[in-house]
Order: sequence, then structure tokens, then C-alpha cells
Amino acid sequence: MIEKWVGVLSDWLCWLSALCIVGMMLLTSSDVALRYVGFPIKGTYDVVGLLGALVVALPIARTQVLNRHVSMEFMAQRKSRIARGIAQAITSVLGIAVYATVTWQLVAFAAKLKAIGRVSDTVEIPLYPFVYAIAVAFLLTCVVLLVQFFVFVRPARE
Repeated sequence: MIEKWVGVLSDWLCWLSALCIVGMMLLTSSDVALRYVGFPIKGTYDVVGLLGALVVALPIARTQVLNRHVSMEFMAQRKSRIARGIAQAITSVLGIAVYATVTWQLVAFAAKLKAIGRVSDTVEIPLYPFVYAIAVAFLLTCVVLLVQFFVFVRPARE
């Protein structure tokens, strides 16, 4: 059941990332066209940079759900099934630890940005919502890894 919800949430974040790409494209194209006639859009660089961070972070969980991350399969092919299983379990636990730590630090950083009132340089967009969004994406990736770990170690049903 939770596998389905994780898949749906990761899919939504991936679509949100795609919308960010479309927004970046439209904003950049509009800025270039309007700059040509003497009316550039103020803050394009800031907004495109913030959207770019979302474009990179949001689809990470979906990539993990689909097992599309770069892996060292040529190393694993030479090992026994038990050795591959142990390596996969260790990799999953390390991945969970890393993503959980990064999520925790992102939440702390976002709270700090909110407390000090940090905004983008040109158009003064608050930065903390973007950091929180990236933290959500990393948290979901952590949950995906956790679900995959438990699916992997769960005994097969007859």
C-alpha cells in the first residue's frame, strides 16, 4: 500500500519539476524577446535559478522508484547472489542515512533562512520555501529507499 503512495507522490513531484522546466523556458524566452525591444523582465536570473534547483531536486525520488540511478552493475555481476544482496542492503541503508541527514540539514537551513528573512537579490522572493520543497523531495527519496529496503529484505510469499 505504501509503495503505491510513494510512487504517486514521486510522480507528482516529477510533474511539478516538468512544470518548472516549462516555466523556466517561458520566462527565459519572454525575457530574451522583450530584452530585444528594450523591456527585459526584472529578476529572470533569480527565478530561473530557483526553478532550476527544483528541476534538479524534485524528480530524485521518482528516479529512485524507477531504479534509474547510475549503478555499478558490472561489479555486481561478478559476485554471488548473496554478495549482491548484502551490497544492496548496505547501499540502501547508507542511502537512507545520507538522504535523512541531508533532509534534516535542509529543514534547519530553511528555518534559518526564514528567521533571518533571506530573499533573492533582485525581486526579493523568499528563499526558504524552495529549500523546504527540496527537503520534501529528499525526504520522499529517503522513504522510497526505506520502502525498497523492506521490500528487499521481506521474505518472499509462497
